[in-house]
Amino acid sequence: DTVRCIIASLTNAEQGGDLYEELKRQDAKPLEDVTLDSDDEGDCLPDYLGDQLWQPPPSIQQTHPSFLERGGSGKTTDILAMLVSIYGSKELFVNEYRLMLADKLLSNTTDYNTDQQVHTLELLKLRFGELSMRACEIMLKDINDSKRTNTNIRSFLPDSVVDAIMISHIFWPALQKEPAALKHHPRLQYMLEKFGREYGRLKNPRKLDWLYPLGTVELELDVHDAGQTVTKTFECSPPLASLILHFSDRPEWTAQDLSNETSIPVHVIQKQMSFWINHRVIKVVTLPADESSAKKSRSAYVLAGCREEKTGMSPGARTGSSDATMHEEDMHDGRGAVSFSAYEEQEMEMFTSYIVGMLTNLGQLPLKTIHTNLKMFVTGSEHVYSKTPQQLSAFLQHLCRQETLECGPDGMYKILKK
Repeated sequence: DTVRCIIASLTNAEQGGDLYEELKRQDAKPLEDVTLDSDDEGDCLPDYLGDQLWQPPPSIQQTHPSFLERGGSGKTTDILAMLVSIYGSKELFVNEYRLMLADKLLSNTTDYNTDQQVHTLELLKLRFGELSMRACEIMLKDINDSKRTNTNIRSFLPDSVVDAIMISHIFWPALQKEPAALKHHPRLQYMLEKFGREYGRLKNPRKLDWLYPLGTVELELDVHDAGQTVTKTFECSPPLASLILHFSDRPEWTAQDLSNETSIPVHVIQKQMSFWINHRVIKVVTLPADESSAKKSRSAYVLAGCREEKTGMSPGARTGSSDATMHEEDMHDGRGAVSFSAYEEQEMEMFTSYIVGMLTNLGQLPLKTIHTNLKMFVTGSEHVYSKTPQQLSAFLQHLCRQETLECGPDGMYKILKK
C-alpha cells in the first residue's frame, strides 16, 4: 500500500507535488547510475587529500535546503533513488505502476486519450530504464491500436455501437473475470458477435475473446417516476446491462429465472439487482404461493410502474434503503479492471518450479531457508523475487492445499508423495 501511494504521487501530474517534481528533474540520472553514498568521497582518499575537499558551511544569511534536498555534504539527494533503496528494488515500483496504469487505461474508454500517460511513461523510462517499462509501453500501444481498429470497423459497420479495447494479454496484469460463464442478453450478444466477426475479417486469423465483466454500457431507459415516464441515462457494467435488458422481454422475473438465463449465481443476481432497485427502475414484489413449491410466497423483480405494489414488498424496493445502497457501493467501490489478488497469485505461481526443484534436490526445508534460496536463485533471471516471508508462507500453504507440498509438525516443507 505504501508503494502504491508513492507511485500515485509520483505520477499524478494534475496535483503535482514534490514527488512529481522529483520525476521531472532535469539533472536526474537512471537509478542504476545513482550511488547514495557518493557524499562520502573523501573517505576513500588519504587524510591529507580528504581534508582538502572540506567545504565551509554556508553563511547564516543563505537559505538552507531541506533535509531531502541535501546529502551529507550539501549535495542534492535523489529522493526517488532513496525510496527505491528503502523498499527493496525498482521492480516493485515498476509492477505497481503497471497495475495502476492498466486500471487507468481500461477505465477511460471514451476518448482513448493517452497523452498524459505517454508523457509520464517517458519520464519513468529515464529513471527506471526502457527495458523495465517495456510492458507499459505495449499497453499504451494497445490503446492507440484499438482506437484505429475501432475506426476501421466502424467504416464497415456504421450502425455499430460497440467500442473495444484489444489488449495483448501477455503484457497486461491479471484482469477481473466473472466466476461464471456469463451469457449476455441476445440483443447485447448480437452486437458483440457482429463486432467480433468484422474484427476477425480485418485481423485474420485473430479473434476476440471478450472479458464480460469489464467495460461500460450506456443505456437510455424509460423510468416511471411519480406517475410520469422519464428517460434517464445510465452507465453500468455489462452484467448489469444484460440483466435489465431481460425486462424488455417480459416485465417480471425471479432471481432463479434470471440465473437460468444468464448463468450468474442467484446470490450475485440479488446483489446486482440492488443497483436497479436503488435507482427506482426495478421493484421487488411478493408473488402468490406456488402450489408446486413448499414455500408459501416468493419474491420477484418487476419494472417500476408495471403493477401495483403488494403487501410484503421489501423495504429496499420502496425507498432505496441503505441495504441497496450498500450493495451498489460493493459493486463499484474498490473493484477496478485489475484483479490485484489474481495478479499476486499469478506472480507467485512463477516461483512454483523453483520451489519444487529446490525441495526435490535438497529434501525438506524450513520456510526461512526456502525464502533465502529463492532470493539467491531467482536473482538475475527474468523474474525478481521480492516477497516477504509471510507472503511466501501463505503461498506454501496454498501449495499444500493443492497437494503439491506437505508441511510437517516441525514446520519443514517437502514434496508430497502420492
